[in-house]
Amino acid sequence: MQQYWEIIANFFNGWLTPEKITYFSTNLLLSVAVLFATYLFIKLFSYLLDRTLKEGGKEKQIFSDNFIRSSRTFLKALLLYGGYFIAAIIILEIFNVMVISPGDLKSLGANVLKIISVLVGARIVINFGKLAIQQFFERHELKENIMENRRAQTLEILLQSVLTYLIFFLAGLTILQIFNINTSAILASAGILGLAVGFGAQNLVKDIISGFFILLEDQFGVGDFVETAGVVGTVEEIGLRTCKIRRWTGQLHIIPNGEITKVTNYNKGPILALVTVGIAYEEDIDRAMEILQNECVKARREIEAIVDLPQVQGVTDLTDSSVNIRAVAPSIPGEQWTVERELRRRFKYALEQAGIEIPYPRRVLYIHEET
Repeated sequence: MQQYWEIIANFFNGWLTPEKITYFSTNLLLSVAVLFATYLFIKLFSYLLDRTLKEGGKEKQIFSDNFIRSSRTFLKALLLYGGYFIAAIIILEIFNVMVISPGDLKSLGANVLKIISVLVGARIVINFGKLAIQQFFERHELKENIMENRRAQTLEILLQSVLTYLIFFLAGLTILQIFNINTSAILASAGILGLAVGFGAQNLVKDIISGFFILLEDQFGVGDFVETAGVVGTVEEIGLRTCKIRRWTGQLHIIPNGEITKVTNYNKGPILALVTVGIAYEEDIDRAMEILQNECVKARREIEAIVDLPQVQGVTDLTDSSVNIRAVAPSIPGEQWTVERELRRRFKYALEQAGIEIPYPRRVLYIHEET
């Protein structure tokens, strides 16, 4: 045990001299000052970033609110980690601990600034490109003479996605060149590797090709009400690889384009809302049809989702307890169920007011009395 104490004593031998105490005290105070100055620097520039990079809330501002928020978060993180990293190097230098040579530090700093410039430049180019694409498709002449509004929205989203992938790919190559990595060899190797993994990426290629054919053939567009791959809902986005369809109940389904083999597009024309009403056999059929047709005329004037005059088609079935009469109403795609519910309510109220019976299942029990 005494041997260990001697080792510890020898290790700290000479540390408690006045010179050493002054040396460590001075360096410790300098280190605290460096950390405090770094903290103030980070707080000050974070405040300036919050004041400078604010969401504008304008419809046609150059940079989107999402870009401004992400840029502010990125710069704050860079400021935080970069500031304390530099502070750590300075503190080590104060204690004469050489972590990195001045030349290497200068080279590293230059490369970091180049990478930041490339990333910021890429985001700026993407935002300007997206804004240009948006303004291109917002021109009234293009929407009226070249394509329908929905198809224009779909192509606008697709072109913005292609632009984003392309710019980030070029930015990645530029960053590799900053570190003196031969990108030509990487591209050549990528071509050979692409052939090797092509068989394993068949689904990806299939999804992309299917996405282009969906657009070229105008099968459906953003905002269309469709049924495909077992999903019924409104198309929110058509991308290079997937389509996003939202059900009326709120669920968002992301479907690979390769799985879209059969599509029912309800936006190619008005959708018929079908309503069947049963009346008793004892009632006057012609009078009931007249009442229902009058309600159809009122509904055409009062319900915006009905695009044409609803018609009472006549008797469609004779069931055990009722005579069924059907009415059809051409409706806006996706609103046919709302129209059906409203017509049923109106029909029931009108028939009740006219004294026409709407039958419902009944059961008659005969009780045999014992004598």
